[in-house]
Amino acid sequence: MKTTSLAILIFCYCNAILAQVNISGKVINAETKEAIPYVNIGLKNTAIGTVSDHEGNFQLTLNSQTDLVTFSAIGYEMIDISGDKLVKEKIVLLTPKNYDLQAIEITAQKFSGEDQILGVKNKKRGLSIGFGSRNLGTEIGALVPIKKPVFIKSANFVINHAPGDSLLFRVNIYHYKDGKIGEKILKNNTLINTEQKRGVISIDLTSLNLILKNDVLLSLEWIKDDQGQGNSEITFDTKKAKKLRGVYVKKASIGTFERMEFINKKLKPCFYFIGKEVID
Repeated sequence: MKTTSLAILIFCYCNAILAQVNISGKVINAETKEAIPYVNIGLKNTAIGTVSDHEGNFQLTLNSQTDLVTFSAIGYEMIDISGDKLVKEKIVLLTPKNYDLQAIEITAQKFSGEDQILGVKNKKRGLSIGFGSRNLGTEIGALVPIKKPVFIKSANFVINHAPGDSLLFRVNIYHYKDGKIGEKILKNNTLINTEQKRGVISIDLTSLNLILKNDVLLSLEWIKDDQGQGNSEITFDTKKAKKLRGVYVKKASIGTFERMEFINKKLKPCFYFIGKEVID
């Protein structure tokens, strides 16, 4: 009886492996025919996902050819393509999206004199925390309370450890309201490309003329694997917080954020903005 059960399990496992489909291709702009870098690719709300490289190339393993693969990139319309179509067609076309952006006039007289820190940072090193997944496109984020409108000068992230020669992350900012994480705020790829190091990595955001008026989720997205080393040794500093606590992770490129329940619920990553309060 045990032998029969084992044989059935092995048979089912082998069938599952055989049913998997390896796909590869390239994502390009439907209008200009130029490659689109760092596109989020995967199955919605699953652990299957990846990110295209700087030349738009990608590889992904699906459960079957019937799977619908989602392609999502900042500045482009999102599309779903079946696995069987991707096996036949190696080129994926994304159509640019038109944003109706309001012009913002920035003058020095509108801001307070002193810079403010929005988020948390330690004077001494705290508990380390890593990404929740090894998939390209995984994210880790911290909720940042915004009490009054603030002009954002920079985003900052404290790293405790990072292997490899270089790091490439995408910075994302999401709306947060009534306990729900909403749409991305940034409408362009905002990348941090830096050497491996411990300490604060920062990105200047002043050119975006970004004014935040409500609470947000500030996250880092892992979009490039340095020499195949993965991200298991990339860790970030954490600190106890009074408000909007928790460590939030997205395990796959096309997925949703989850709060890490096994981490001390009072902790949050040391991710923070530096900005100036807007004066009415």
